[in-house]
Amino acid sequence: MSESAATGAAVERSAIPVQDQWNLDRIFPDIDSWEAEFAAIEAELAALEALRGSLSKSGAALLAGLDRILDAGRRLEVVYVHASMTSDQDTRVGENTARKGRAGTLSVRYAEATSWLEPELLALDDAKLERFLAEEPGLELYDHYLDDIRRHREHTLDPGREALLAAAGNMARGASAVFSALDNADIKFPAVPDEKGRRVELTKARYTRLVRADDREVRRGAFEAFMDTYGGYINTLAANLDSNIRNHVFFARARNYADTLEAALHPNAVPVSVFHSLIETVNANIETIHRYTRLKKRVLGLDRLREFDLYVPLFTAGRFSFDYRRGCGTMLEALAPLGDEYLEVVRKGLGDRWIDVHENQGKRSGAYSSGAYGTDPYILLNWSDQLRDTFTLAHEMGHSMHSWLASHNQPYVYGDYPIFTAEVASTFNEALLMDHLLATTDDRDRRLFLLDVYLDQINSTVFRQTMFAEFELAAHRAGEAGETLTADWLDETYMGILGRYWGPEAELDPARSPRTWCRIPHFYYKYYVYQYATAFAASTALSRRVQAGGTAEREQYLGFMRSGNSRYPVDTLARAGVDVTGPGPVEDVFALFSDLLDEAEKLIEPEVR
Repeated sequence: MSESAATGAAVERSAIPVQDQWNLDRIFPDIDSWEAEFAAIEAELAALEALRGSLSKSGAALLAGLDRILDAGRRLEVVYVHASMTSDQDTRVGENTARKGRAGTLSVRYAEATSWLEPELLALDDAKLERFLAEEPGLELYDHYLDDIRRHREHTLDPGREALLAAAGNMARGASAVFSALDNADIKFPAVPDEKGRRVELTKARYTRLVRADDREVRRGAFEAFMDTYGGYINTLAANLDSNIRNHVFFARARNYADTLEAALHPNAVPVSVFHSLIETVNANIETIHRYTRLKKRVLGLDRLREFDLYVPLFTAGRFSFDYRRGCGTMLEALAPLGDEYLEVVRKGLGDRWIDVHENQGKRSGAYSSGAYGTDPYILLNWSDQLRDTFTLAHEMGHSMHSWLASHNQPYVYGDYPIFTAEVASTFNEALLMDHLLATTDDRDRRLFLLDVYLDQINSTVFRQTMFAEFELAAHRAGEAGETLTADWLDETYMGILGRYWGPEAELDPARSPRTWCRIPHFYYKYYVYQYATAFAASTALSRRVQAGGTAEREQYLGFMRSGNSRYPVDTLARAGVDVTGPGPVEDVFALFSDLLDEAEKLIEPEVR
């Protein structure tokens, strides 16, 4: 037995099979190639700055300038993505972290060199721009791009102040960088007992498993050790989050937004009413979540339902999971409604080393899909042989396929997709996977297990993310009012929201339950989490539409993925068949959640009479 197996420690990267590591050599075959491209982009910055004042001369000059600026941006993304993913393989490697930092600094310098662009475009009067569009056919490509920029007219400053804000980019990322360094590289967790009584090093990936263990003492030990570790840094983390919120407030005010929420949603043309409607709709239906809590307490047979009990599966007799290879096969079966062309690309990704599968020492936690226009859409996983890993694989493959279809059907300027729709394709795949698993079993125990997984998924993706969004809004509102976000304030605010969501059946630990705010990286992303909930609601509606429909419905959905960033996201989703501007999709999720509770209660009724 190896030392790592005996101690439960994560292995070194060198022990991971090559076929289970992503192949970043396709982007740059070696560091010298990366350095050469870095230097070439760096040398281009002066030429981009020299274009200042030239774009208003003619349609041809405008087209040439946009082409050159955006091409440099495309190449820079490739440089940054490669450095970032290389660093994430092992965050302990200083030279990789340094390259990521250099790429980030180059991104700021690019932003400085092109900071005049939007003010210059906004200075063009409408008649002149229309004349340019008429005389230069090549500008038709940029019609939506130009419209989107001109929509920001009242929030774009003069060139001098735009350059100053661009130069502040490095400082703006400071709090996020500090949190990432602590959370991924420096923080160390103690050893805790696992399900077999062995002392194992607690990691974030292991925590998600241990806090769901059948043994309540294992759950308790993992929860307490995990939260106590973050609690040891609580004042530092509070000061860091406070700094991050102040950063958001500064930039929102500098750009003349009413508040930080408008500043975050306006770039994607999402009305702030969508955010508020989500929180209002969830709170209006919160008794359904309390019904879920009561079911947990009833099935577990507990007098006191503690927070570390809230994540344990209720119906363990039907528990099952897949190893990575079997998970891939199951995912392919589930994605069949999306057609042969879609599946062919998924198979290519699975076989062509898009995916970095296993946890290793120093590796970034969690999972994501990443890449740049012209590269493979890579996936980072930390596989731990739980059923949720198969759902994570399907989720991230949805992102990667969204990237693939957008980049293969749109030019670079529209080859990405807006954040608001980013989670639709991923949660759509999860919905297909769940429906496939439920449709292929009549076994009562397995069905109960799947129903519980589904309930947990909706709770985690819709209800919990809305709770996070409500906390995030409260924190930003306090920052906008000039308050300092102390550890006590953050604890009290989070605890109040947590208690309201879980309801009176859940007994929270006042010393540990509030500490979740310490460890959520998305709180540094600026109003990101609400989109998990809205996207899940949209994807639930779309997945049912595709499965109940035919070729037309499937093509409408794939058309949404192919459209990339060529339209505003609310309109893109409407064309795919779902209206996210009202409460309907979220209310439908609550109806689904209630139906799942009904089925689970019906299946267990003979046991509880």
